[in-house]
Amino acid sequence: MKALLKTARELAYSEVEKTGMPLKIHIELSCEKAKQLAKELGADVDIVEAGTLLMDSIIGTAINEGRVAEHVEMCFEKANEILEQSQVDEKTKENIRHCVSEHHGVDKFYSVESEICCNADCYRFASTKGFFYTIRFLRAMPTDDFIKLLRNKFDEKRGALTLDICKDELKEELVTIDSFITKLTE
Repeated sequence: MKALLKTARELAYSEVEKTGMPLKIHIELSCEKAKQLAKELGADVDIVEAGTLLMDSIIGTAINEGRVAEHVEMCFEKANEILEQSQVDEKTKENIRHCVSEHHGVDKFYSVESEICCNADCYRFASTKGFFYTIRFLRAMPTDDFIKLLRNKFDEKRGALTLDICKDELKEELVTIDSFITKLTE
């Protein structure tokens, strides 16, 4: 598993170096939150770490190619390539695949690990820290486009939260961010 995690980490951070996306701080934020949740919920820490590293592992490439809507599938394909070369067992590989493919949410998660990855991903736009870094990074966008993107990503991630522990932790932050975006449009 150590070799797989090393490869996943290298891929995620090489994408940041190559394309500037995803934000390095977003990778770290979601990865650390996922590991914390895994420990608290009795899930496999290595699986959620691999899942969070791979879930947006080539999103920068997808954005640059004008295929952002396909990024989940693209990241899944890349993750699958890495998993096929890995020595981890098939059950673990399948769980990681679901962590990647379900990170935007589904009606019924394959595992607690895939649900954790989805919820940890939400912290990139639905926590004040993740939201702040988004603003800092995207501040050069045209204002109306910027506000629309902030609203869309925030609403998407707020709607994807399923774990009560995350909803409770982010409760006040969600109100603050929602109010902030609303004020921007008044």
